[in-house]
Amino acid sequence: MRSWADVKNALRGGEERVDPIRAKAAKRLDRLTTGDVLDWADAVGSGLAKALDDYRRQSTPESLLEAHQGAQSLLGVLDVLSRREA
Repeated sequence: MRSWADVKNALRGGEERVDPIRAKAAKRLDRLTTGDVLDWADAVGSGLAKALDDYRRQSTPESLLEAHQGAQSLLGVLDVLSRREA
């Protein structure tokens, strides 16, 4: 089990740098069609909602970290979709 200090360190970072989870998601999603990207976003969004619900129930560092990872992945989706619209 992770401690709160471990989670805080994992979540800490400068505003100017892009989270590695976000960048990795965007890189992988760039190869997919827009429909597939949106399907993937639906699945990740469900996982994010579950992680937040788990956090509401137990307030564990793992559920908070899982929620953070899901949120960063969804930001990667927005990055990909924004580039396609530009």
